[in-house]
Amino acid sequence: MSEGTHFKARFNDITWYRTNVPCREACPVHTDSGRYVQLIAEGRLEEAFLVARSPNPLASVCGRICSAPCEDACRRGWVDEAVTIRPLKRFVTERFGAESAQPEVFKRLVEAEAGAAPPDPACVRQWHLSQLHSEGTAKGSGKKVAVIGSGPAGLACAHDLAVLGYAVTVFEALPDTGGMLRYGIPEYRLPRGVIDREVAVIERLGATFETGTKIDEQRGLRELRDEGFEACFISVGASRGRDLQIPGVDKDGVIKAVDYLLNLNRGYRVNLGSRVIVIGGGSVALDAARTAVREFYSPMEEIEMTAEAVHGQSAMD
Repeated sequence: MSEGTHFKARFNDITWYRTNVPCREACPVHTDSGRYVQLIAEGRLEEAFLVARSPNPLASVCGRICSAPCEDACRRGWVDEAVTIRPLKRFVTERFGAESAQPEVFKRLVEAEAGAAPPDPACVRQWHLSQLHSEGTAKGSGKKVAVIGSGPAGLACAHDLAVLGYAVTVFEALPDTGGMLRYGIPEYRLPRGVIDREVAVIERLGATFETGTKIDEQRGLRELRDEGFEACFISVGASRGRDLQIPGVDKDGVIKAVDYLLNLNRGYRVNLGSRVIVIGGGSVALDAARTAVREFYSPMEEIEMTAEAVHGQSAMD
């Protein structure tokens, strides 16, 4: 290289560097998954949990049912297989999350001293818990906010507003909180106790929940305004299935997967007949198919057949 040769240097902003971490950018809340995977590998499990929890008020739920777009984007998948990011999140939430024996660990994020570095300094966004805390509870100053619906959107909103110091009331028309988390997803995929623990954490932050309370023409937005609520967040969810544009969709025996799951999760029996066809291949279709299998499968019959087969045989050492 000759003396005096120069190369043009380019200094990129933080956004450019962030977009070069595909797993983090694929996550809807931009969790620094690479960071908490690294911390788990180093045995620093509590720190790993704080990284996963900071951007996500429902980390324990997501550790079980998230569609894991981070794994689809994982660079390791270019070599062999993607890192199992979602199960690793569940691994740390079961130790330090809402469902664990130490459900208050997350408070380290809101009790940190002013100016303390967040657990995920490379990807802090406005909605991260450490960032919300830094804005202080004076921002809300006890102003009343109504959240209509207690599904994932309503719970996340109530969580963040409570951290900011607002007086949040969540109105839920159904008997229990959780929305489609509780009534749309089968319990074998998402235990109801996990939902209850997540809600309990939000309650301890200061939010109030009113279940079995409809917001309708009798008590609408105008009435809520008269009751002193200065803002309303409407999060009524997406609990309606879609019709196929083909003849016969209105025939007896044709039921939307969403309606099937909603009925079962609310305790109603759905007559499926003797043969079932599921049209679709998404998460709801798979939940419907797996739930239908459980309707037909009788484990006791298999246990009895196994017991008969081994009857009279000597015990194995």
